[in-house]
Amino acid sequence: MSTTVIKIEDEESAWAHIQNAINGQYNDQVVELSFDNWPNFHANVKGDRYNSTITTSLMRSMLDLQSHLNRVYAEVIHGKSANSLTQEERNALEIVFKVEEGSSELLSNLSGFFTEMGKGAMEKMTGKQVVTVVIGVAALWAASSTYTAFLQNHEKEQAEKNRHEITLQLIKQQPKLLQIQNEQVAIHTNILKSVPDAVQVTLGDTVISKDVIRTITKQERQTSEWKRIDDLYSISSLKIKTESYKIDVLRASDGKFIATELPKGQLSIDEMDSLMKSFTKEQYIHLNIVGRVRGDTVTSAHIVGINNKISDNQVAKAEPQKPSSTKEI
Repeated sequence: MSTTVIKIEDEESAWAHIQNAINGQYNDQVVELSFDNWPNFHANVKGDRYNSTITTSLMRSMLDLQSHLNRVYAEVIHGKSANSLTQEERNALEIVFKVEEGSSELLSNLSGFFTEMGKGAMEKMTGKQVVTVVIGVAALWAASSTYTAFLQNHEKEQAEKNRHEITLQLIKQQPKLLQIQNEQVAIHTNILKSVPDAVQVTLGDTVISKDVIRTITKQERQTSEWKRIDDLYSISSLKIKTESYKIDVLRASDGKFIATELPKGQLSIDEMDSLMKSFTKEQYIHLNIVGRVRGDTVTSAHIVGINNKISDNQVAKAEPQKPSSTKEI
């Protein structure tokens, strides 16, 4: 089996290799990854308290970033929690922050972290998996600080549309990246929450104004409520639990991924047959879903019917199930 060395230097090359992998390349190859000065973490905070100083809350958000990266590595390479990492691995994965003189500007080169992840993945994954998972995590990290819903116009550039489509294909092939992406967005949101009095924050290449910071953090403080979120969905993954099914779905109207639970016995045999056909044939199906929603974020969701064969009194049945062991189909 041949070995292919891939060097990633920027976001454009990362997405190009991901698209190639989605199209079927690298299946019969051993892929060795090298990241060169990409991706990077960059944060600049402006405000009265942020002149050559870092507050304790901002420091804690940096520690959360390191913890997140450790969890990602442990999940991708070992399929376990960060507690499974050896001290040698922790040392290799530790990131270093550079503080620019005269400002509250933090810089960290994450290429070493992702190169280490690539080395670990090469021993356990196919070439296609190495590209979609490792480069995928890196690309989603680079995109997770843009807050496109707040900062971009409704008419996106064609490049952004194409990237969005690739992201949907990527997460559909590697559902584990959905949770990682959600954590990455949360990490950047926590950084904004740690500097509530800042007049401006730059994350990556994105400049976030004081008003936008307030909008983002305000949404995080909103209370959640149960809502019906019926729509056409495609099913990206399905796992069997003791008392329910864990089903990750993709909403057709906006491309949003939602993690749902379906209690066993909720649907009829014919309805379950329709659900499984939708999953295996990768077709959209109309699902009746009750979700706990905070702002624009669905924090939990439960399938209560398909094709509108459900009434609103079923909302009470959608209480979360107790955690249990899973096996993946």
